[in-house]
Amino acid sequence: MGTGSLPDLPAKRASDDDRQQVITRLRDAAGNGVLDLDELEERIGAAYGAKTLPELADLTADLPAPRAEPPVVAPPPPAREKKIPALANAGFQHHLTVYVMTIGMLIGIWLLTGAGHFWPFYPAAGWGIGLGSHFMAVNRSPSDREVDRRRQQELRRAERHADHTRRRAERREVASPSPVGPAAEPNRSTRFVVAMFVDVVGSTGLNEALGDDGWVRVRDRVRSLLGECFDREGGYEVNTAGDGVLARFDDPGRAVSAAIEIQRRLAAQRSETGFAPSVRIGVHSGDVVQDGDDLIGSVVNLASRVTSAAEPDQIMVTEHVADHLEKAFVTEDRGIHSLKGVSRPRHLLAVRW
Repeated sequence: MGTGSLPDLPAKRASDDDRQQVITRLRDAAGNGVLDLDELEERIGAAYGAKTLPELADLTADLPAPRAEPPVVAPPPPAREKKIPALANAGFQHHLTVYVMTIGMLIGIWLLTGAGHFWPFYPAAGWGIGLGSHFMAVNRSPSDREVDRRRQQELRRAERHADHTRRRAERREVASPSPVGPAAEPNRSTRFVVAMFVDVVGSTGLNEALGDDGWVRVRDRVRSLLGECFDREGGYEVNTAGDGVLARFDDPGRAVSAAIEIQRRLAAQRSETGFAPSVRIGVHSGDVVQDGDDLIGSVVNLASRVTSAAEPDQIMVTEHVADHLEKAFVTEDRGIHSLKGVSRPRHLLAVRW
């Protein structure tokens, strides 16, 4: 019988489930900043085209190993034995031990002092209520605790929203007192504002590449970053349209400072983690009608069009805004632009950040 080398066996073919597992891992890596968007799209395309398992393995070979939870092996419970979670909880065991020892000591003192009126009953009963509450809390099911955790998160979100609404109402009261008269409209006024639009570049592609859950996490991080930058410069979010955010400020310089801070913080995240979405920002100023929390007028529409004319990672302002900026801000002339839906061309400038 010959001793020649065996022929190479063909690699095992990949299934749709194998491809989906690799794509899920790639999306998780992008959501954690390990891959940037271009790498993610390239590898997902390669995963869909992979025919064998080694081809799929090459796509995740340089990624950190997924953290696996250590398996928990519990011995089977004895027959007809019902375990009480509280009795296995170290915190409750300590509480129960201290309770028994303390009440036992008080009963001993009661016996040594004549065993008259049973006064240890009062501390035993009062403390017993707390011990019983501890017992009930420990015995709650994990699903009940998860419901409580989500309820607390919802309450915190509601509190932040109420505080945000209160601060906006206070600004409106200070800036535009309600007119008096039979035809007055208490919640409507005309005033000068600086309108800023922030738009996430390629949000549809990001959603498709990251999946719904990954995109929601990225969008929430961006919204939180925007809110911090707005607050820092005295502005606040007015509303959202798709993945764009409209904010208002009272001063052009502070609006542009907020825009610069947004771009710098996103660039820092991109440098540190390898991934952060790009945004384009447009700023315009002028008189608008303030109707409750809303801003109405051509200024808002023009700010949106200026944003559309900006390139990714760019801050674009109108000449009206640039005229009110201090010399510390550096702008670059971008010429005259014909903006969609705007009757006459506008002179736009890019802010260097």
